[in-house]
Amino acid sequence: MAGSGAGRRLVLLEVVRRGVQLGLFVLFSAGLWGLTATPLLLPILIPSSTPGRVVGNAFSVMEHMLSEGLAPLLPLAAFIIICSLFGRVLCGWACPFGLVQDILRHARKRPFEVAAHTHRSAIKLKYYVLGACLLVSGTLAISLAAGVGEDYKRALGYFALGPFTVLSPAETLFSLLPGLLVELVEQKPDPRAFISGLPWFFWARLLVMVSVLVLVAYVPRGWCRYLCPVGALSAVFSRFSLLGLRINTVRCDRCGACVRACPMMVRLLEQSPEKISDPECIYCLRCVAACPHGAIRPRFP
Repeated sequence: MAGSGAGRRLVLLEVVRRGVQLGLFVLFSAGLWGLTATPLLLPILIPSSTPGRVVGNAFSVMEHMLSEGLAPLLPLAAFIIICSLFGRVLCGWACPFGLVQDILRHARKRPFEVAAHTHRSAIKLKYYVLGACLLVSGTLAISLAAGVGEDYKRALGYFALGPFTVLSPAETLFSLLPGLLVELVEQKPDPRAFISGLPWFFWARLLVMVSVLVLVAYVPRGWCRYLCPVGALSAVFSRFSLLGLRINTVRCDRCGACVRACPMMVRLLEQSPEKISDPECIYCLRCVAACPHGAIRPRFP
């Protein structure tokens, strides 16, 4: 009976979460209906060139400011304030590309299970991606500030305005492809000439996007777990999050249902039960719903 109750709670939670994700996606694109943009920056994958967006992608703005030789204080503050207060909750409830991943997890009845030791090694990849992006953007900003960066900027080519942004699968999915579709509908060019005229970088971006979509179809939240630099930077500050989880040790029988339900493979039972603020947790609350004894609850602060 407890198992069936937990199953119903999981279904209800996922329905509510999908509703919130879809609602926020519509709200974030509300400029299409006349709502003006706001100076709000969020640490999620809001495509920077999507028409109608009313909030900004903090990481893309950070990269753009560095490409102009400016100190990215405002986007960095967005990461620090939001993540130190609420951890990576926006990854679980507000990120449009997170919604895509949550939908694609149903493409297979039985997702691929990553071995624990492989997972522990693979989660470091996103920090390497973050480091590479900051290295390129940071060195460009320093060279521009020193007055010797224009040649470096030209040499970077596509990557000058943001080494992550130009390859982001979210940018390709939500901005590049819809833009091409609109161009095809409005201008009606010859299809063969149009396709042959696309630059090589378009195909590189398309390959990255398709590869990521295949990954997340097999591995739930595989992009968030292993590759997303926005999630990596969020995780740095989420270690000190006021929001966390608490396990009631009296009720908990260590059945492992919470661990099995977690799309990020957070090892809840291996952490201090009083306050769990794991940097990989996206606070989707699947563990809360999956626990047959109601032993897990959000905690703030």
